[in-house]
Amino acid sequence: MSNPYDPNAGNNPYEPNASNNPYGSPASSGGYGQGGGYGDPYGQQPNPYGEGPKKTDAVSIVGFVLSLTCCLSIVGAILGFVGLSRTKGGKRKGRWAAVSAAIIGIIGTLVAGGVIVAIVFFANSVVDVDEAKVGECADVSNDNGDSVLLTEQDCDGKHDAEITWVGKVSDVENLDVAPSNPDDFTDAGASLLICTALMDPADVTTLGDDVEYQYVTQDTSPKSTDAALCYAEKKSGSFTEKQLN
Repeated sequence: MSNPYDPNAGNNPYEPNASNNPYGSPASSGGYGQGGGYGDPYGQQPNPYGEGPKKTDAVSIVGFVLSLTCCLSIVGAILGFVGLSRTKGGKRKGRWAAVSAAIIGIIGTLVAGGVIVAIVFFANSVVDVDEAKVGECADVSNDNGDSVLLTEQDCDGKHDAEITWVGKVSDVENLDVAPSNPDDFTDAGASLLICTALMDPADVTTLGDDVEYQYVTQDTSPKSTDAALCYAEKKSGSFTEKQLN
């Protein structure tokens, strides 16, 4: 019979490293040693609620609003491109506003630029009574009896009228043919007498009888020192070539 207390026995149940140790090695039991099943009790734990709500990008929203204005659309477009960078990859909400601001801002800027160019071109083409010259050709519009708009036109092509005289209102007031009432100066009959009396007789002959004359001043209630002019237009149709030198 074996001695259960023999320290040399191979099956000593109390030997710490015995193969039949029912509790195994502390290092392999999943305790606090290396490789244990409990892991680091103080390690970082995932947020059970996920990430917080993302903020809407204010730059993109402001850019979108400005892109809808006529004067600040270029600023809106710039802020839209900035917003594209700020909302890239879902870092912030509001990417729709950034995209819209960039597109609308560019379109608005081009439209505004075109309108400005058109206005400048039109303003430069209007015949200024102070700067008009005899023989200058023009198209006539907004002729309602009280006002008229003359715009420069190429004399070698189709044009409504040609300027026949330029001077001052005082030149007209001193004429014997001028009506006593200044309001009658622009009437067809008065204009014919006034303009032909002030024109070079050779120009009157060149234009002939198939024209109508119109006396024009800068203002509807002109002073004696204000500029004035006369122009001739065909009674029917338009001029197709230059009439006066």
